[in-house]
Amino acid sequence: MKILGVDLGTYSVKVAELDAGAKGFTLNNYFEFPLSTEPHADRNLQIIEALRGLAVNYDPSKTRWVVGVPQHRVSVHFKRFPFRERPKIQKSLAFELEDDIPLDIDETIFDFKIVEFVGTSADVLTIASPHEAIQELLSLSKDCGFDPEIVSVEGLALNNNFQAWNASPPEVSPALRIPSEAEDTGILREQPASNSRLRLHLGHSRSILIVYRDSNLVATRSIFWGGADIAAELARAFNVPMFEAMKILTSKSFILMNSTGASSDQIRLSHAVASQVDLLLREVKLTLIELKTAFNLEYVEVELTGGVSQIQNLGAYITQGLELPANTNTQTLARFSTRLTLNSQIEAIAPVAVGLAIEGMKRPRNPAINLRKDDFARENLSLKLFWEQWRVPVQIALSAFAVFFVYSVIRDQVAASLNFSAEEKVTEAGTKAAGLKGASANESNIRKYIKAQKTLLANQQALGQLDVYTSAMSILARLSEKFPAKIPQGQNPSQGLDITYFELENDELTIKGHTANSALVPKVKQALGDMAQPKSMSDLVADPGGFAFKLKVNRKD
Repeated sequence: MKILGVDLGTYSVKVAELDAGAKGFTLNNYFEFPLSTEPHADRNLQIIEALRGLAVNYDPSKTRWVVGVPQHRVSVHFKRFPFRERPKIQKSLAFELEDDIPLDIDETIFDFKIVEFVGTSADVLTIASPHEAIQELLSLSKDCGFDPEIVSVEGLALNNNFQAWNASPPEVSPALRIPSEAEDTGILREQPASNSRLRLHLGHSRSILIVYRDSNLVATRSIFWGGADIAAELARAFNVPMFEAMKILTSKSFILMNSTGASSDQIRLSHAVASQVDLLLREVKLTLIELKTAFNLEYVEVELTGGVSQIQNLGAYITQGLELPANTNTQTLARFSTRLTLNSQIEAIAPVAVGLAIEGMKRPRNPAINLRKDDFARENLSLKLFWEQWRVPVQIALSAFAVFFVYSVIRDQVAASLNFSAEEKVTEAGTKAAGLKGASANESNIRKYIKAQKTLLANQQALGQLDVYTSAMSILARLSEKFPAKIPQGQNPSQGLDITYFELENDELTIKGHTANSALVPKVKQALGDMAQPKSMSDLVADPGGFAFKLKVNRKD
């Protein structure tokens, strides 16, 4: 996944490209698109031309864009909430800030950053942005050819370069954090002042001041001062066009700490720069006095970033003005994994763009500031791409489902109608055929009637079959015709045949007897075989001098 942080400055547009991985990111690329300094130039048009050419090189499904609302267009306050749960804090923001911000609550988007946990409470930086600022940013992004997933805030994004952005908010003992309201109630602060480091990002038309208390962020301020003020003073001092003054500012500007041996032009240039820096120092001093009182701070040092921080001797001059060590930070990005060749210029002007890109890397334990919510919530891009690709098949499937649904309803209605008609017919038939009336003409009684009629019919069929059955006496008569006749008394007894056992059960015949001559047994067997059904005749154990057989005969002649 590639994450692009877009810093929409007034002097140039900066874009930082991060290559996100499972354990971190790599600063993969950095782009800067200078904007015209002509007073009548259309800034938005220039931004659109620059970013539209860049956006076409990235796959929307594999790229996350992050933009930032200018710091001066949001209201940031430090608040303590008596609970730590993020959902509770989010629900309480509008109520807590209603009296503190000059904005219509219904036309404002709220978010927050937990600075630290203090026992069961949480110290929070609240952010309130008017709908107008977010709408303008989203409209410009759309014209540039991309849809930002996160809309953050410049000052809080800049802070990502200096703090552990992927760590959870720290836990702090309640004894070390007396609420600022204690001053109003007369409660004196007994603990010593906390060390505070300042970071001052000097931009083209505005500057951002970030204030820390014991390494934890407590305030961000936008100061309406920048390099454009110095360039305007240079243009007046040397009577040159604004674009020439900008060239002098970016390549030749300096502040003389000692004017000995300097030419008149050098002194004039130094004075022009210093006079405008004095205006910056005045605003910074007023802000620091306010924050020192609110948070019981003891300022330790100032770090300078931004394009204007490259002015020669600027750090020394600010040190004198604030009576604090002030140095240009030339290692802002060096602690990150990078494929770029860093230089002092990139280190100075890229931190806001890089910080915005880091917002796209944050995890739920310390989530990104994202003002794209509520009325500005981002539509599901994956679903949109899926719909564009599969719209026709889905429409066909939905149409087929609708037709099938209508068919099912009609079929169900027809089946119900047929079932009702069948019940009526059955009831009518039961009434006529079975003699059932009223409530007794139901399905159960009709089934009993049908069962009784089937039983009766089966019995009748069984009785009808008895009329065609051959009787046992007929079978015996047939056997008598086939057997050798019994010799009357007084004749040769060797020809005699005597039946001693005759049983016919259904079609199974068992017969036993005696012969005066054993030579008659085969003839008896042959006679029985002629009457027996195929392969149904078997020998039984016979008495001495006799015969015994079992066979099946056909009784349905």
